[in-house]
Amino acid sequence: MTSVVKRAFEGYVNGHSGKTSVARRASIVWGCVVGLCAAFQARAYDRVASIGESPISAEADAAGGHGMLVDVVRALDRATHSSTKIVLRPFARSLKETAAGHADFHLPLIQNDDSPAPPGLVYVTDVDFGQVQFVIYSRKLAPFDAKTVAGAKIIETEPGHESFFPFPVSVTHCVACSLDKVSLGRADALIVPADIVDPLLSNPKYQGIHRAFYKAYPVRALVPANADSSATRRYLIEGVKRLKETGELWKITGHNQPYVDWQP
Repeated sequence: MTSVVKRAFEGYVNGHSGKTSVARRASIVWGCVVGLCAAFQARAYDRVASIGESPISAEADAAGGHGMLVDVVRALDRATHSSTKIVLRPFARSLKETAAGHADFHLPLIQNDDSPAPPGLVYVTDVDFGQVQFVIYSRKLAPFDAKTVAGAKIIETEPGHESFFPFPVSVTHCVACSLDKVSLGRADALIVPADIVDPLLSNPKYQGIHRAFYKAYPVRALVPANADSSATRRYLIEGVKRLKETGELWKITGHNQPYVDWQP
């Protein structure tokens, strides 16, 4: 390719071809270079993973993203000697784009046995990334637990988790804001994964928050329902198996730990 480009421009410099001809040849050569570069980039990754953005778990940055789930996918790549392009998207958009075939799998989705997978997607039920513990955060002055929380008037949870509960809940797009509301008595309870809220409880302003275990759910990946996902499934099954055997998955996620009943 280099010699072709060189000859094209040498022809121009030495006057062996007309300006129009040289320009045309140079244009064709550079078009080939760009095309080959694009093709190389397309082949640089074995698959595309779409990760739903979430505090701590997956947050965008200039380096392409960071967080627990980003670390999990990178560890899967190391375990399977392959490469995955990671894209971070707002949660709902990630689900839709994966269902449309723009990504090979979406991560994560906490599976509730009573609810089907989102439209256009199916769970990879052969493997899970551990159990996520949902915790009830209420006030110590008016605490709730799994038996009494149904009686609370204002309960908030993250988008997509509404069907997990047999009682009315409201959706929050700001977990820290909801925790503040609970602390101030403007909401009765917040029910979300412990690994999202527990790190926030080190702040002294949350000393009045009460924790209580609600339920544990498996974390799974989803693949497009209308695509051949056999290769992606193998990657996930083999990769997670290896990470569990070495203990690396648990070092990253901590999702193998039993619930610990502690209070701020």
